[in-house]
Amino acid sequence: MESEVSSLTSHEIAQAVALDGEQRSRLVAYARSHFGIGPDDAQDLLQETALELLRQRILVRSPRGFTFRVFHRRCCQFIRHRREDRQVFTHPEEPVEVCDPALADTADRHLTLRRVMDTISSSCRKILLAYYVEGRSLKETAQAIPLPYPGVWNTINRCLRRLRACLA
Repeated sequence: MESEVSSLTSHEIAQAVALDGEQRSRLVAYARSHFGIGPDDAQDLLQETALELLRQRILVRSPRGFTFRVFHRRCCQFIRHRREDRQVFTHPEEPVEVCDPALADTADRHLTLRRVMDTISSSCRKILLAYYVEGRSLKETAQAIPLPYPGVWNTINRCLRRLRACLA
């Protein structure tokens, strides 16, 4: 008897996740233990993961791995947004004490990078953020930003050259 690797569509995976309580429990536990995300927020992220799987129309060879990767990315986005929300409520008029000169240098670099990111085109900004900040693969980046997959790496390199030129 031959063992065949069957592929499932992301839509079928979303249905399987909805029915598999054990997998849902493991993902919620993962969010709690690795990210410190509460059970209610983890359930919301799980629902967002299922919705994302329903929106995609691709064949997947490793359904559990793919589901985990999508859920992991959702958790990372949640943590990043939570940090950004906290920054909104800080008072900019309060001076920030910096004891370590290395921290001041890092902060200056972050500000410079933010300013430079505002000067490059929005398409370059989107692709660099998707690939480097969100941690998407080249294929995921190509899907997120309507680009043909073979040209994504060249586009990233071109955008990096533009970014370096603005920094010089």
